[in-house]
Amino acid sequence: MVATLDGPGLTVDEPLDVRPGRTYLAVLQKQGRHFFDRDVVEKVFRDNAEHPPLGRWLLGIASVLGEPFEVLLKGKDPTDHYVLAGRLAPALTFAALVGLVAGAAGRRWGTPAGVAAGFAMAILPRSFAHAHFGALDTFLSFFWTAALLAGERALRSPRPVRAMAVAGAVWSLALLIKIHAWFLIPLLGIWSLVRLGLRRALGAMAVWFVVGVSLYWAGWPWLWYDTGNRLRAYWGTGVARTTILVEYLGRVYADRDVPWHYPWVYFAATVPVGLHALGLIGLARAGKDRRREPFPLLLVGSILFFLVLFSTRIPVYDGERLFLHVFPAWALLIGFGFGWLWETVFTSRRGRVLLGGILAAQAIGVVSMHPFGLSYYNALVGGLPGARWLGLELTYWSDAIDRVLLDRLARAARPGSSAAMAPTLYPGQGIETTGFHRGLARRGLILQDDPVAAECEWVVLSHRRAYLRDNLMDRLHRRGRLVATRSRWGVELSALWHVPSSSD
Repeated sequence: MVATLDGPGLTVDEPLDVRPGRTYLAVLQKQGRHFFDRDVVEKVFRDNAEHPPLGRWLLGIASVLGEPFEVLLKGKDPTDHYVLAGRLAPALTFAALVGLVAGAAGRRWGTPAGVAAGFAMAILPRSFAHAHFGALDTFLSFFWTAALLAGERALRSPRPVRAMAVAGAVWSLALLIKIHAWFLIPLLGIWSLVRLGLRRALGAMAVWFVVGVSLYWAGWPWLWYDTGNRLRAYWGTGVARTTILVEYLGRVYADRDVPWHYPWVYFAATVPVGLHALGLIGLARAGKDRRREPFPLLLVGSILFFLVLFSTRIPVYDGERLFLHVFPAWALLIGFGFGWLWETVFTSRRGRVLLGGILAAQAIGVVSMHPFGLSYYNALVGGLPGARWLGLELTYWSDAIDRVLLDRLARAARPGSSAAMAPTLYPGQGIETTGFHRGLARRGLILQDDPVAAECEWVVLSHRRAYLRDNLMDRLHRRGRLVATRSRWGVELSALWHVPSSSD
């Protein structure tokens, strides 16, 4: 995976997550123990307090450590963010997640189940794609899964109260990534009641909560001062925030107005069909074996909880991204189903070769879509062409504006020509993309943001259709020339357009 980190283009969130991490390290090196003084904390965390800092620390460490290698490979980054080096952290975390899922399934249900669960996790196209980006989502997938597994294991131990203290420490790491980790409270709370009864469950959960929240507070200096107001503001980020537009079934919605079935459709449509079949077998076995092996029911509950949660008025967008952390649980159920088939149905050598071949064939999607795995759709919706016909988002994070497309711009455009990127979701996104590519800046080609795209000679287009302006598209189709595209399965995901000036 490390060898393919430079495949997809710079995504929307990466500079916003890597930059704070580098700032943390730079200020810590300069200030030493004064890093934790109130005035320093105010300066360091104020503009990035929408998420806790652990994921950004990891990105910052990877970016700083990998910076010399990125300079060697690509040259100096004019933005000084070194996002490609930061991508090492989620890539390594994804490898750890695959190992975590494989180990958990293997210990419970045997080696075949463990291999299948780990393989399924590794080839889930959208999870694999997210592991290439210097953002928080892969971290959440790993730490959420680790906290869920640690809590479940602690509740099975002979001394659950003591074990839950350790599980609480693991939970604190998930809390320090994203707000989603707070929702482990009802999940493990209900599970502890089922496993331990009321009195013991209250004791175990109290220890888990106190340890987890204490370490969470200790790990986020922003909360050390004015704690109550800042916690309320943090929880308010899920309510009071910029509205994001979503294309869904041919219409554009505000994120809070997306139909209730949006998360269910994306869960169903973004996993290879064969893996879904194995997962459904695991789901069926979970119901039948619930007395002997109740753990799969917890996995099912964790998935359903978030699908139901995002079926409400809570904002949801970017396809599967906001509930990406449920897919490791599905991978475990896939392993559970595969293990049952291996042990009870496909018992002959020929049958097991066939079953293994079916599992291996599910990797076609991740291979054929790379490096644009965020655009993967399965056969239930007709693949990417079917998703286009249904009016689902073809791409949402600008990853299809990749090195290949920008190399073409660098070769085709005169030095100093006006160029822009569309759409852009925050000021400076075009400049960040220019810095990530390097070759553009060396030729004096600086990508401007969407607002001036209608005036530029060159336009780099990402097909996030909810944000493409009619006047820009009209200009491109009326006066422009399509120079290059990036596509998969015959579906255009990004494009380079040239609009000659009147003097040309």
